[in-house]
Amino acid sequence: MELNALKLKDLRNEEHSQFHLDFKGLVNQFTVNTLGIETLYPAYQTAFDLEVTALNVVQASAVTSDLFVADSERDNTASGLTGTIKSALNHFDPEVRSAANRLMLLLDTYGNLAIKPYDQETASITKLVSELEGSYAADVATLGVGGWVAELKARNNAFDSLKNQRYSENSSKPQQNLKMARQETDTTYRAVVKRINALIEVNGDTAYAGFVNALNQRIEHYQLVLAQRQGRNAKDKDKEGDSNSGGEDAPKK
Repeated sequence: MELNALKLKDLRNEEHSQFHLDFKGLVNQFTVNTLGIETLYPAYQTAFDLEVTALNVVQASAVTSDLFVADSERDNTASGLTGTIKSALNHFDPEVRSAANRLMLLLDTYGNLAIKPYDQETASITKLVSELEGSYAADVATLGVGGWVAELKARNNAFDSLKNQRYSENSSKPQQNLKMARQETDTTYRAVVKRINALIEVNGDTAYAGFVNALNQRIEHYQLVLAQRQGRNAKDKDKEGDSNSGGEDAPKK
């Protein structure tokens, strides 16, 4: 019996933190004295505390109050545009009603923009504006909502610029700090695991069986998560390769 290995570096930040929280919980349950890791555990605890702090900084730097404000402004503009078009469905002029109907059908294909993650919403609005300025430009002109479209485009661009600015100004150093903190956590964790596995070999597994079985169950869960992710990534790569390869008659580019 021994503790299984896990590719900790392949875990996402939140997964990495959660795994170590689970590990800490089990150590507290079975106690450091019983596990024989009194001399090693304090270093691990210190390292993980620093990781948690670094993770909190990264999360805070990615989502700031001014981003919330900028996002709300574009959401309100999108809502105003939708409301204006919807009201035109009852217009007395049949041409206006027809144009409004076509635009509502277009908006329906995008769903509720406001509930989408930041990057998805930005991409969706960019595509929507492109359609409104392109193939649906006549309908936009008929309804007189060109100002709404221009404002939505401007606020979406403003949000995207602000988000990119936040990443360039604030995210580089916090991400590096988190990477280093994760490495230190993993180094001290592996020292603890090595000690426990050695003690099992010397003393037998009776005193450690409960802890090992419980932690291995969690390790197996994350091994499965990583395997599934690797499988999806490989599948996506194959699809990308197929789409780029073309057939024998595919035009050269």
